[in-house]
Amino acid sequence: MINTIDPAACTGCGTCTKTCPLDVFRLDTRQKEISPCMAACPAGVEIRHNNYLIQQGRVAEAVENFKRANPFPAITGRVCFHPCESGCARAKVDEAVNINALEQYLGDVSNGWEEAPFVLRHLEKVAVVGAGPAGLSCAYYLASRGYQVTVFEAMPEAGGMLRYGIPAYRLPDEVVLAQVKRLERMGVRFFYNTRIGEKADISLPELKKRGFKAVLLAPGTTASRKVDLEGVNLPGVFWGLEFLRSIRSGEARPLKGRVVVIGGGDVAVDAAISARHLGAEEVHMVCLEDEQHMPAYPHNQADAREEGILIHCGFGPARILGTEGVTGMEFVRCLSVTDAEGRFAPSFDESDTMKLEADAVIFAIGQMTELEGFASVVPVERGRFKAHPVTFATPVWGVFAAGDAVTGPASVVQAIAGGREAAESIDRMFIGADMAARRGVKAPEVPEDRLPGKNIPTLPRNERRTLVSDKPFGERKEGLELEAVFSEALRCMTCGSKSVVSYTDDCMTCFNCELNCPSDAIYVHPFKERFARTLDQIEPAHEEKETAHGQN
Repeated sequence: MINTIDPAACTGCGTCTKTCPLDVFRLDTRQKEISPCMAACPAGVEIRHNNYLIQQGRVAEAVENFKRANPFPAITGRVCFHPCESGCARAKVDEAVNINALEQYLGDVSNGWEEAPFVLRHLEKVAVVGAGPAGLSCAYYLASRGYQVTVFEAMPEAGGMLRYGIPAYRLPDEVVLAQVKRLERMGVRFFYNTRIGEKADISLPELKKRGFKAVLLAPGTTASRKVDLEGVNLPGVFWGLEFLRSIRSGEARPLKGRVVVIGGGDVAVDAAISARHLGAEEVHMVCLEDEQHMPAYPHNQADAREEGILIHCGFGPARILGTEGVTGMEFVRCLSVTDAEGRFAPSFDESDTMKLEADAVIFAIGQMTELEGFASVVPVERGRFKAHPVTFATPVWGVFAAGDAVTGPASVVQAIAGGREAAESIDRMFIGADMAARRGVKAPEVPEDRLPGKNIPTLPRNERRTLVSDKPFGERKEGLELEAVFSEALRCMTCGSKSVVSYTDDCMTCFNCELNCPSDAIYVHPFKERFARTLDQIEPAHEEKETAHGQN
């Protein structure tokens, strides 16, 4: 039977649990030191524990555990930039675990599941301004605690950038709608086509008069950053966010010929691919940065190249060519994007130029939040709400802010995390607790020299397949099937966990665990039973024989 497991040597790779034929072992994944993937996740999802639950077939528990940090895995499983995979220790063995695909599976498999019933009901009413990822996240966590939540959205449908900014080929409408319906079943009320702010449908002071004891401001980044350039008002010039919004609203017209997209970020990539799907025969992207410093995430850049988008790095726009409409663009060489202090201050070589013919030009050079309607009540600095970095509380009591309106343009998962933390602060405010107590302290990470990897066998990574759709903006990636999900979860090395002998009596001393342990942490005693215990069992039988013989 198993004699000892050296906790100092155990790296939590899970090899013992995967190779024991009698299921003797379990893993304790709830450790103080977190795995690299968990440390890299902006939402702090317990990825290690989720993957271990999936390994055991406990999918429902994995879903519930995931939603403690992120309630929308069906969304982030499609659009998250998955920094967790960049930190995955498995990459040193073969390839990183496909964490993003497992996340999408948890979201899709739980679609339609009912939330657990509320334990408490609160009388306090909370208003959420903006139905983007931050607002929806805050609404979910407050509603799950029994608060009465009302969401006010300026657009005809909920989702913000999820619905009107991210193309449907990456995030279909039905995925976002399913999350909104779930919130409605939880009791969250939505009011659409309703603007909040000064000279809008409802002012902030009026929300307070209507009985809302707390307000979250999460208007997101709703407008494209503009540039004053020769020819910018010509027909055929579009702006990134507005261009994408017109497509999602069904107002965009087909494109022809050659399209030039200005910008190197993710919005520029989405605009370029969308222009291709609208019928453009040739699409060019032009950005200030060199190829190594393009702002767009690498997987989005790869998608653009797969679509045939031609990328020109190191050039900035000089002027738009044409008189009655766009005929082309002229660019100048960009020597540097920032100054010596790291501030955005591009410099150019005017003698080094490039011209591209174009039938349409799309500028995607940044986003901004329209906060004029709030500035008279809530402090605004450099185009963002002034809010505490941990509690997300503004200087105005009872008013909180989260999402891009606080951080500037960021990822969907960062906005979701901000909405969750704002909900936590609102709850603490209502119960009179310290909003900042024990928050914002990051758990220590497993040291690199204690990460598993040595003597771990290689396993192929399970990838999502590309879908072929007859719709121009049909979803492009198919989620993993159940067998592939379990296969991929088993690739996770659950870094930093500890092996535990949970069913000692089932051990048959086969030595599999000791022989297969990559870190030599397990020692198996060569006997199933202790020798002394065997003698104890023999002695009473011997005494009974002698007693019987004496009686005869």
